[in-house]
Amino acid sequence: MGTVSTWLLSIAGIVILSVLAELVLPEGQMNKYTKVIFSFVILLVIIMPLPRLLGKNFDISKFLGGTQDTLQDDYLEQINLDKLTVISEGVNTKIKECGLNKVVVSINANIFSAKLEIYGILVDLREIEYTKTFGSKDITKAKAKILEIIGGYPQLKGVEVKYNE
Repeated sequence: MGTVSTWLLSIAGIVILSVLAELVLPEGQMNKYTKVIFSFVILLVIIMPLPRLLGKNFDISKFLGGTQDTLQDDYLEQINLDKLTVISEGVNTKIKECGLNKVVVSINANIFSAKLEIYGILVDLREIEYTKTFGSKDITKAKAKILEIIGGYPQLKGVEVKYNE
């Protein structure tokens, strides 16, 4: 019987709170929105305990289209993708700043794990352009500079770098 009394007290508390909010807020658009929100909350307070009171096994996550684990996995994937994007854009920017244009750096990684796993890096030098900032048109010097830039990122240390010339 304690569950029913708690449920009724919750309904009464939300109704009293909504009446107080309606009295305090001035007439207008804000009052209309407040009424809608409190009506929705009252409806939720009334409906949520019913399946439990009726003895049914009720899981709201089935109706919301996912579980907590799915949401957490999606969040981790997005975090890893953001990390990978920041690293990739940083490497590409530093390569351009040193005077090498049209160098494409592709990072092979697993964003679906709990921690970002980087397997390898492919540097495409087929359309490389040298600017005056770089100084010479030596491909060996360009590779060394690119390797130095990549080594400046702790996440990329020890990762195999392959060149496509």
